[in-house]
Amino acid sequence: MLSRFNTSRSGWQKQLVFIKQLHNGDVSETIAPPKQAKVVICGGGVMGASVAYHLAKLGWATDTVLVEQGRIGGGTTWHSSGLIGTFKPSLSQISLTKSSIELYKELEAKGLSTGWKQCGSVNLARTTDRMFIFRRMKAQSVPWNIQCELLTPEECKQRCPILNIEGVKGGLWIPGDGVGDPYEICQSLISEAQNIGVKVLEHCSVHKVNQKNGYVNSVETNLGVIECDYFINCAGFWARGVGQLSEPYVKVPLHAVEHYYLHTKPIPGLDSMLPVVRDQDGHIYIRENNGRLLAGGFEPIAKPAFEDGKIPASSKERLLPEDWDHFHVLLEQLLYRVPVLGNAVLDRLCNGPEAFSPDCKWIVGEAPEIRNYYVAAGMKTVGISAAGGVGRATAEMIVTGDTAFDIYELEVSRFLGLHNNRKFLRDRVKEVPGLHYGLMYPFYEFQTGRNLRMSPVYPKLREAGAVFGQVMGYERPTWFESRNREDNNVQDWSTPHSIARTNTFSKPPWFEYVAEEYAACRETVGIADYSSFTKIDLWSKGNEVVSALQYVCSNDVDVPIGSIIHTGMQNKYGGYENDCSLARISENHYMMIAPTIQQTRCKVWLQRHLPSTVALSDVTSMFTALAIIGPFTRTLLSELTDTDLSPKNFPFFTFKMLDVGLANGIRTMNLTHTGELGYVLYIPNEKGVDFIGRDALLKQREEGIKRQYVQLLLEDHCIDTDLWPWGGEPIYRNGKQCGMCTTTGYGFTFKKQVCLGFIENYGEKGVKQKVTTDYILNGNYEIDIAGLKYPAKVNLHSPNLPTKFPDKEREAYQATRDKSDDFSVVRMKQ
Repeated sequence: MLSRFNTSRSGWQKQLVFIKQLHNGDVSETIAPPKQAKVVICGGGVMGASVAYHLAKLGWATDTVLVEQGRIGGGTTWHSSGLIGTFKPSLSQISLTKSSIELYKELEAKGLSTGWKQCGSVNLARTTDRMFIFRRMKAQSVPWNIQCELLTPEECKQRCPILNIEGVKGGLWIPGDGVGDPYEICQSLISEAQNIGVKVLEHCSVHKVNQKNGYVNSVETNLGVIECDYFINCAGFWARGVGQLSEPYVKVPLHAVEHYYLHTKPIPGLDSMLPVVRDQDGHIYIRENNGRLLAGGFEPIAKPAFEDGKIPASSKERLLPEDWDHFHVLLEQLLYRVPVLGNAVLDRLCNGPEAFSPDCKWIVGEAPEIRNYYVAAGMKTVGISAAGGVGRATAEMIVTGDTAFDIYELEVSRFLGLHNNRKFLRDRVKEVPGLHYGLMYPFYEFQTGRNLRMSPVYPKLREAGAVFGQVMGYERPTWFESRNREDNNVQDWSTPHSIARTNTFSKPPWFEYVAEEYAACRETVGIADYSSFTKIDLWSKGNEVVSALQYVCSNDVDVPIGSIIHTGMQNKYGGYENDCSLARISENHYMMIAPTIQQTRCKVWLQRHLPSTVALSDVTSMFTALAIIGPFTRTLLSELTDTDLSPKNFPFFTFKMLDVGLANGIRTMNLTHTGELGYVLYIPNEKGVDFIGRDALLKQREEGIKRQYVQLLLEDHCIDTDLWPWGGEPIYRNGKQCGMCTTTGYGFTFKKQVCLGFIENYGEKGVKQKVTTDYILNGNYEIDIAGLKYPAKVNLHSPNLPTKFPDKEREAYQATRDKSDDFSVVRMKQ
């Protein structure tokens, strides 16, 4: 058993003095802050240091002030484990991590210490499903340009001789992975930033962030007020509290958990280039550290820190007490996987707070509540993996207004106010850290933080056997289980509702239920709860709302009253900021319907681009939205209303105010968002010529595009025996990788797997060229599913699907859609 006779707090040699200073409360000379600056950075950890460094490199050094409430590197930075893994859950996070590694290599080349050591990593698999993930990673490594190699158990031990490979099915070797010293990285970045001209103030705490007319204008500190144009919240697990120092509050949904790892005393003969080992099925990691071993993990059920919400500023109080009982689940696995630990002498067990977001992703970007207020926090325990790239991206957004990195999935605007609730966060973070090493099956659903938002029809849906998924806090039926099943307890209201699960990478357990629901929508009538969709009302006294929407929308919104227009909202590059439908309720009143996940994003986009004469109201929770879908929906609805629903009186893509049953004033849309016949009923719960991105789109039309969204139908794929595509699979054209799948699903009419994704055209020298229709159609395609390639048939547009009940109205609509261009045909031809 690991010896415990020495539990002194001596640690990494270069941090020893610093840690003693933390305990002794040593302080440096207090320096008065400047009265003015362009940028104030809050937080002197590795993230704040990286932002300061990159702002300095972009020419804003003398205009930047970094304030730290304690000592530089004194937050979570100094007790980080220092692991830097290239593979992340998404390409955007991978790109940011690669940028971090490049930065640390550059600093080392300049003679600045970062502790960077490219020792590689061995990732172990105990299960077949984990090996499937490794094979997917191997397939994805081609388009993501990451070197990796699948290993047998014996090859895992060859890479790391101290391993016990009992129970190991295989592994993945990633030679580009490594380790770094977070404290040294932080100090080197700060030193470089200061040399260029950045002002750094220690023992300077932020008391308030002020705004004027919606923009940051000053920061109040204990040492004085600093007038500024930008504020960057890099406060680590204090970031949520810092967000509450402004009016309005800036939501930064974070909560700290206790994170454990141990240090041993030096172990004779330990190889200094041992790779990092991640045994994710055992929830553990281990690395060599200056002749010692450093070992920890991410337990399945984490222990929240500071549950009362009071996060101390004192360094002494931030060093959390040891809890060997809680650490035991990890220690047991560590001793099993690395037997040499049993004879090692313990130096200390480190327990420090680490902040996690409710979805286990980083939090980056401009806050929706206040302009020029940026956030760079929530990096979990991998701050140095993110710091270089996120610091660069943040600096670029401030200096140039944009960044080369795609940070969409990480933006702080993905959250609602409910995500920042302390009780919700306290419950959720018990579950989140375990996902860091968890086996993430498709459509993973959190077990905590449920029943936050429910439509009024929720009880009826539950009684009908609904199995629920959660999107933006809303409980939405994912599928319906048979009410005759013996294990169906959905009518027992003393038990929690059924939560959706997949738990496989092959044919999912809900396949037959979804097949029945699909058939109902295609052949009879189906009902779907659309209540979670984002719904925004826009109006003005005059015609300002029409002009304003013409500016932000790429399609012509000046349509007759009662019409519905589908449109994109483009940014200046011609890319999509939002994809929505607009119903013209009256002359100067529109209702916008957008995807559920866009609730904060599209509202902020509109607020920042519409004039003050246009009123905006988020009415998402004010309407219950029920979609009725299928060939007999007109017959069904006709029995419930006196209104003539014939195509002549109520054509496709229009809306009417209907009385349905005993309810009146129901906004009824003749569309379904699925292409089938049907209606969406929005039930009140109390009962340009020019536009943003136009030039960029015109340029694409003239010069052509360099990637095309296509549909691919898998051939020779057995849904019962073969692994399924779940998104992220590489696409091959004529044997050469040419893109990635973004969305996948089973097509019940096609009776094939349907993959959607972008196709690119790389020339002989790897330079992107135009993608033409001929290029798309004159290629042989394959989809790589975890190392197995399946042939695929490509379609530029989804073909019309056969139906038992043809409808002239639908056929006319589909014909019009198929003839249209890819974007906003009406206005683009003007």
